[in-house]
Amino acid sequence: VYTVDARSIAMECLGKNFPNTPMLSAIVKVTGALEENTFFEEMEGSFKHKFAKKPEVVDGNMKALKKAFEEVK
Repeated sequence: VYTVDARSIAMECLGKNFPNTPMLSAIVKVTGALEENTFFEEMEGSFKHKFAKKPEVVDGNMKALKKAFEEVK
């Protein structure tokens, strides 16, 4: 069993209760579905495309991904 406080991470990094980003990161780490660097690079590209005019959203999402990746237990 693995845990991560996705809600708190989302609130801290995004300022909103959107736990999907930290949860995705935790799942990727636990399953080993992607290598860490590949995962972060792909997600950053996706966020930059989706939020091209909102760099603060890209930054918040990347912080949430990295924090969840580090904190999953």
